[in-house]
Amino acid sequence: MLYIMLKMSQVKAQSKHKGILENGEAGLFKLELEDESDGTRKLMSLAPAIESVLKKGGVLLVDEIERELHPMLVNFIVAKFQSKNSNPNGAQIIFTTHNTELMNLELLRKDQIYFADKNRNDGSSELYSVTDFMTKTADNIRKGYLAGKYGATPDLEIEEVE
Repeated sequence: MLYIMLKMSQVKAQSKHKGILENGEAGLFKLELEDESDGTRKLMSLAPAIESVLKKGGVLLVDEIERELHPMLVNFIVAKFQSKNSNPNGAQIIFTTHNTELMNLELLRKDQIYFADKNRNDGSSELYSVTDFMTKTADNIRKGYLAGKYGATPDLEIEEVE
């Protein structure tokens, strides 16, 4: 099993961006990693691990995959792991997310979606799959989750503000 843990401070990179020079011609501008957006920096720190695990096989763990990344980019990364062409060695990505848009049966299978339900009394968490429920392939998992069908939603007490 391949384990790669990278911290942002361990990644050294410089990017080049297309732009228009003072003379009106197209040119490239260099940017240091610390001058890039948070999303670009996160992608730059994840990219080597994604590429490595897709090439060699193994498991990649990513906490809050959607944080700082565009939703289309997150979908692209997940799709890379779903494709036999880009993932010939059966690498797996295991990620946490608060993005309910990823509960999409066009992107993931039902057996790939799990919920973590935190016990309010003792702080323990229970992990269970959407397949533990009577669901059909045509069901809107996201909608059911937000309606409380699967549990694992925050227990909020909302008071009106006067």
